[in-house]
Amino acid sequence: MIVRSLGDLPGTVCPSPETPVRRIPMVAIALAIVFASLGAGPPPARAAQAKVAVIVGPVGETLTPVYLALAEAAALAAETRGAAVERAYSPEATADRVLEAVEGANIVVYLGHGVGSPNPYSSSPDAATTNGWGLNGPNAVGTHADSWQDGTLAYYGEAWIAAHARPAPGWVMIYSNACYAPGASEGHDAPATEEIAAARVDAYSRAPLVELGASAYFATDFYEGAAHLVATLLDRPDLPFGEVFASEPRFAADALARLPNGNREGAETWLHRSPYFEGKVDYWYAFAGDPAGSVATGGQPGAGAGPAVVPAPSTALADMAAAGLATGRASSYQETAGWEGAATVALPAELGISVTPDEPTWVLVCADRCVMLPVVDSCPCYAGTADQRVANLSHAAWELVSDAPLEEGLIPVSVHLVPIPIPAPTLQSPST
Repeated sequence: MIVRSLGDLPGTVCPSPETPVRRIPMVAIALAIVFASLGAGPPPARAAQAKVAVIVGPVGETLTPVYLALAEAAALAAETRGAAVERAYSPEATADRVLEAVEGANIVVYLGHGVGSPNPYSSSPDAATTNGWGLNGPNAVGTHADSWQDGTLAYYGEAWIAAHARPAPGWVMIYSNACYAPGASEGHDAPATEEIAAARVDAYSRAPLVELGASAYFATDFYEGAAHLVATLLDRPDLPFGEVFASEPRFAADALARLPNGNREGAETWLHRSPYFEGKVDYWYAFAGDPAGSVATGGQPGAGAGPAVVPAPSTALADMAAAGLATGRASSYQETAGWEGAATVALPAELGISVTPDEPTWVLVCADRCVMLPVVDSCPCYAGTADQRVANLSHAAWELVSDAPLEEGLIPVSVHLVPIPIPAPTLQSPST
């Protein structure tokens, strides 16, 4: 049987080509490429007359296609909900094209290089180039080249955005996989303290909130985090931003710090510090604005709204199935009949993956490593109890995804549920 194991590919989204790069999870790279064409599932409701601008700046020939795929996931999430989408993608993400796309937009999504402040390059960051967007520069040559030194990339900072961008009143800014935007440092730099992370989020959100009337600012490094936010904002324009933030499948209430934001009265900065890529604990996710506000209220608290309450993340398997991501514990079993010695997985029926052993559906299972595994069986998995599991791994699969001994019994995993039917001719006999 073919087992598709995912390695690690370096990618830069930060300003200095001479420094070691921050890395993008291979989960994001592989899934973006494989699944982008599938888009988001059909929504329960459609947004009327909403406009979404999606920007992808150049991040090099290797990573730009990955960013384009992540951007398309966000764009398709908007289009399936009835929104008009304006795309400004490298190699055509010039300043003029981006301003055209952003004009009148209710949601603006940016993926690309980021230079925030504070940063290790300057003690006095320049508002003309920091806390903004890295776009195809004046010397762009029709490729995804991303050197600020030769002008194929140019940084357009908060001052430029405030002076030239004209989104719709009450718009929402979403940064995806841009350095500093959620508060974290670059990979080569010292990890951010809470104070530094908050300063970066406050700086990045300053132009949107203060100068351009945005109702909220979000920044995410999570896989398809932008697509999830777009879908949630369009599906539920009345949902308070605090609940929008907490709807992210990787949200953990105990990872959240809530701080005052000096950009606007009543605004807060939310920092989410949690393990993600390679288990690294960092600031991968952030929000700025009034958490009791919503798209429907233009960022102001709704009538009778009290302090924003963060809901606990759901552990219900049906909710995980709807989100496309199941997180929890996995157990192990020796093997499935007909698949002796093979790396396979059994899932609870509540996750909604059909079991067809002759032509199984494949899912991505992540622990210490991420591996594509065929779903060849179902398991009760103590669904709905305190002992609930989200997967049952064959012994061969356990060894592929985890360094823990089988005697450990249970390991934390995430299961990405977007199904991949693998045609039968590509599968070898389980016994080979």
